[in-house]
Amino acid sequence: MPGRVKAVLADLDDTLFDHRHATRTALGRLAEAQPAFAVWPAEELARRHAEILEVLHLEVLSGRRTIAEARTERFARLLAAAGSNGDPARVRQAADVYRVAYETAWRPVAGTHGLLAALAERRLPVAIVTNNKTEEQRRKLKRIGLDGQVAALVTSEEVGLSKPDRRIFDAALERVGVRADEAVMLGDGWATDVNGARGAGIAVVWLNRFGLASPDASVPELTSLEPADVALERLGIELREGRASARPPGS
Repeated sequence: MPGRVKAVLADLDDTLFDHRHATRTALGRLAEAQPAFAVWPAEELARRHAEILEVLHLEVLSGRRTIAEARTERFARLLAAAGSNGDPARVRQAADVYRVAYETAWRPVAGTHGLLAALAERRLPVAIVTNNKTEEQRRKLKRIGLDGQVAALVTSEEVGLSKPDRRIFDAALERVGVRADEAVMLGDGWATDVNGARGAGIAVVWLNRFGLASPDASVPELTSLEPADVALERLGIELREGRASARPPGS
């Protein structure tokens, strides 16, 4: 359990950046542009896309593919699964349609700006800890207006290690100059964020926006980042006599 919280670590995708919204919006646009995907209802298309994305994302993180190569391969596999002729032109069109729509739909998770502003008022730095390419995550932060609200961006590409490896969390702690027992981690991924932070000795709060069953009820949980005072309290942060202080997350 932490004493006084001196820094917050946070995941980016589907914690502060609304990846699910951008993905679902882009898949809807893709289904309109590519009739082959009408073979599946929207939820099935999203499920199949997520499965392929997860496999190829690991290849990107390991350096076996570039982001562009993985994107092309993703839609080649998706078209093949839909029983469509995956000729290069069709694959390229699908990838382009998706990417444009995905970036157009970029937005923060509701409540993100309010929470980060409240943390800034308390002079608590925020470090992003993310499994992705550095430039991709920088672009997201800038587009959704968070680049000036985070003290550090720590990526798996930069560190050479991915969550849940404790060493990426150690790198984030070093960047903001705090010990593990002086930080709290906020993230939506159980295997990556919750287990990773706990393995590094960091208190953690699970962001469960989609109503999933908790694998461990002892882990404090948030279903939304708003209102900010509720999120702060769950993170173990409150304002006492004008200073930031903390109690164990979820207490």
